[in-house]
Amino acid sequence: NHTLRTNAGMAKRSHDESSSFMPTSMTDQMTALGTKVFGRANLQFIQAHIPKLSSRTDVLIRVLYSDLNPVDHHKLNMKLGGTAVPDHRSPFIVGFGGCGVVEGVADEADDSTKVLLKRNVAFLVDPSKDGSYAEYVVCDRRIVAPVPIKSTIESYEVASMPVAGCTALESLKKAGLPISSEASAPNAGKGRRLLIVGAAGGVGSWATQLARANYPQLEIIGTASYPDSSAWCQEMGCTSTIGHDEVECLGGGRDGSCDHIICLAEPTPKLFASLAEVLRPYGKIVLVVAGEGIKSLDLSFVFFKCGAVSTETVFSSIRDGYRLDQAGEMETMLSLMQQGRVKAPISKDWEDDKSDWSIANEDGGYIDEVGQQHSRGKVVMKISS
Repeated sequence: NHTLRTNAGMAKRSHDESSSFMPTSMTDQMTALGTKVFGRANLQFIQAHIPKLSSRTDVLIRVLYSDLNPVDHHKLNMKLGGTAVPDHRSPFIVGFGGCGVVEGVADEADDSTKVLLKRNVAFLVDPSKDGSYAEYVVCDRRIVAPVPIKSTIESYEVASMPVAGCTALESLKKAGLPISSEASAPNAGKGRRLLIVGAAGGVGSWATQLARANYPQLEIIGTASYPDSSAWCQEMGCTSTIGHDEVECLGGGRDGSCDHIICLAEPTPKLFASLAEVLRPYGKIVLVVAGEGIKSLDLSFVFFKCGAVSTETVFSSIRDGYRLDQAGEMETMLSLMQQGRVKAPISKDWEDDKSDWSIANEDGGYIDEVGQQHSRGKVVMKISS
């Protein structure tokens, strides 16, 4: 049985089915945005039990800002609207990352976990558990990163990083561009080209900045739909932009023109054929979005060029426990932010006073805006102060 340690001292509670596993000053209830039936339209404020710690590596986090991502809508709408959420997940609370304050750890926790008490942190959420659209969330400390002490990074900026930032960092690594917070060589990336399909969104904005911070001479081409999206991409660090349907203008054939490709759009047969066309021999393609197109990829030209195709979803290793070290990835990005080498790509349309979850959940609010997938940069939602 686990007991809870709080920053207040040695107050403890035994862990059994009736315990709330909370500091003694708390009740076992919290406010959350959740639903008992699938469908975005059914999301509403509810009272739910504060989640319990189930492992010595778990930490209880009071959520300040929740990250908002298109995957939130995918999960809410993964069953026909009105379908009941299974009992073991009801009420269903989404949200897969954010920023908060660690309020409790298990008494059996090791020092690397206990040191997080009362620290501001960035966190990812295990998608099999209740999410960050809530006042409290429980996370494994291996997917929780402390914000540097005396940091000038705002909490809403921190919240924009876990899901999109980790996806970008892992995608770049798979594409052959590992990311570090150490100083970069002035000529790093010279003679190489990175193509980011869908560069104006949250993941694309993080990927562009991280690549630019580590590879100053890398040519970064981003695809964008509109002039303001193109301007945003270049502000993030793109060398230039092209339209989504202009990939092959970069130059294809046997020699190709792109060493590294990150695709943040569904790889339809037409789009993937264009990516295979422009890929250089021994180049790397990373697919971040699935969809129907993933079922029928034609790899013949990639095979001819001895290229590599990888997929990326930051939650795969979290779901199965295969690799839980995203804390290190987030610490790298927090360090780069603290150094001023990257910045949180907060959308220019985002306003803090409109981000409160009571407003964000209204029709046309920030939750709906993210679901439309037209945002430039990142949007987050305020849960508490």
